[in-house]
Amino acid sequence: MLEPLTRSASLTGYAELARSFGLDPARLVAEVGLPDACLTNPDLKVPARAVGRLLERAARRSGADDFGLRLAETRQLSNLGVVAFVLREQPTLGRALEMLVSHTWAQNQSLTLRLEIGDDVAVLRQTTAGAGRSRQSVELSLGVIARAVRQLAGAAATDARFMHPRPADITLHRRVFGTTPAFDQDFDGLVFEARDLQTPVAGADPVAARRALRYAEWEMGARAEDTVATVRELILALLPTGTCGIARVAALMGMSRRTLHRRLHAAGGMTFEGLLDEMRRELARRYLADGHHTLTDIAGRLGYGSLSAFSRWRRRGAGASGRSPSPQEDS
Repeated sequence: MLEPLTRSASLTGYAELARSFGLDPARLVAEVGLPDACLTNPDLKVPARAVGRLLERAARRSGADDFGLRLAETRQLSNLGVVAFVLREQPTLGRALEMLVSHTWAQNQSLTLRLEIGDDVAVLRQTTAGAGRSRQSVELSLGVIARAVRQLAGAAATDARFMHPRPADITLHRRVFGTTPAFDQDFDGLVFEARDLQTPVAGADPVAARRALRYAEWEMGARAEDTVATVRELILALLPTGTCGIARVAALMGMSRRTLHRRLHAAGGMTFEGLLDEMRRELARRYLADGHHTLTDIAGRLGYGSLSAFSRWRRRGAGASGRSPSPQEDS
C-alpha cells in the first residue's frame, strides 16, 4: 500500500508556534523522520502520517491540546497553493466546495472530502486514509476549510463535528468555527445550511475560473509527471528514516523499481543512486556549514546507521564511483 503524502504547507507557522512554547521545531521534525526542508518549502511532499505524529507530539509536549487548531487560525486561503486560485474564481460557495472536494488530493493524499447536499443542510465530510487519523490533523484541516469558507463568501458552517472526545477547553474551537462543535460524533466534518451554498464568491470571474482550473490541472499534472522532482522530494522525506532505497521510493510512487529506473534514465540518463548521492552531498554541505549539528547527527539525517559508514562515504568523494551505499548496506 502506498504511503499518502501531503504538501508541507500543512506545517506553515508550525516552527513559530512550537518555539512560542519553548519547543525546538527542528528537533521534533527529526524525531518523526521528516526533513528540515518541510519547514521552509511549502510544496515539498512528505508522509501525511509523519505530519500527524509531529502535530500530536507538539501538542503533548507543549501542553496545548488545541495545537493543530492554533495553526489553522493563522492560515490564509493562499496556503492552499494552486487550488486557492481555482476556489477564488468560482461563482458560489457551493461550487468552490465542489472544486475543493475534487482537488483535495493535490494538498493531502490521505484526506478525502465528500459534499452531501440535502433539502435543508449540506454536509462536508472528511475521512482519513487507513489508520492515519490524528486529532490535531483533523482539527487543522477542518479549521483551514472553515477559514477558507469565511474568506471566500463570508459564510460560516452552522455546525462542526468531530469523532474525538470533547476537549476540556473549546474556546478556540468556538472562535475558529463560529459555533460550538459537537464531539464524539460518527464523522468529522462541517455542516452548512443548504441555501448558504448559493452565496456568491465576491469578485469571482467565470473566464478567470476556467483559466485557473486549466492552470491548476496543468501544474498538478506537470508535478505528477516530473519523476525527478518527485524522487528528490521523497529522498528528502525518507533520508532521516533510514529507509531511503529505490524499492521504497518506487513503491511510494506506485511503480516497480524497473519502471522508476527507466523513467529516470529517460529524464537525462539519471539514476536513483546518482540522485541519492547528490542530495546527500548537498545536505551534508548545508549541515556542516550550519555548524549546529554533530557528525553523528548529520550521519543519521543522511540515513546512515553509523558514523563510520558516513565517514567512508565522505572519503570516497565526488570523483569516486558515484554510488552512494544504501542505509541497509551500511547499518
